[in-house]
Amino acid sequence: MAAVAFVSFGVFAQVGSAGTGGPAEVYQGLAGDWVGQLEYRDYTSNERVFLPTWLSVTPAGGNAVRFVHSYDDGPNKIVKEVWTVMLDAAAGTARFTSDGEHSSDIYKVEGLAEFAKTGRGKLVLTGTGVENDQKVDVRITITVRRNLYTYVKETRLPGQEFLFRDGYTFTRKEPPK
Repeated sequence: MAAVAFVSFGVFAQVGSAGTGGPAEVYQGLAGDWVGQLEYRDYTSNERVFLPTWLSVTPAGGNAVRFVHSYDDGPNKIVKEVWTVMLDAAAGTARFTSDGEHSSDIYKVEGLAEFAKTGRGKLVLTGTGVENDQKVDVRITITVRRNLYTYVKETRLPGQEFLFRDGYTFTRKEPPK
């Protein structure tokens, strides 16, 4: 489905050892179930489209975290997208692997050290991608608060300004205690 073909990937994985920006500190901010919406810029019409969305974030073994997005894409149609995310703290990068698209992308991550202290805050990921069969620069901004997770993906052709591509806004399915 076109709406999900480019769909974003949440961020989080495990880094280091406990107490030093380790798995518990980095992962704690996103673990669990979330509800919200996907907003994306349609490739053909350039209009914004909104889809109700559910997200489940769970450990995937080793240094990986699994993001399962479920989208309500019309009458009786739920689409599922699964991403596995792994961080390399030493290199300052994140690898996103799509189970459905069988693709893998690597981004530079800024803000990880501060984020790892509490599992909350802001991360900025940068890298490259392909949009409409053209190479683009990609910038992803992720913000995690106690009960709010936002994700904004922007892209640009070389020499142009970044434009909104897609984004998520989620709140926890259950209120935090």
